[in-house]
Amino acid sequence: MTQLLRGAVYRYFINLDERGCFYADVRNSRGRSIFEIKGFEIFEDGWMQHRSDLAGLKRYLVHLGLMTREQHLAMGNQA
Repeated sequence: MTQLLRGAVYRYFINLDERGCFYADVRNSRGRSIFEIKGFEIFEDGWMQHRSDLAGLKRYLVHLGLMTREQHLAMGNQA
């Protein structure tokens, strides 16, 4: 089991956002993907309100146990 580092910074990358297709991922400080978003389910379920909703994404990642509230989530790109 991977230990969650206090204060770690995770980055959210939007890799594809066009014509009804959406793909993004969250990467740890080593650049490894820890979570992928394929499609629109996370939006339809109400976790994220729009593609750049970092607060909603962080709530979901905390809910899943992939992050703690103390850790930071930032945009990795401005797609």
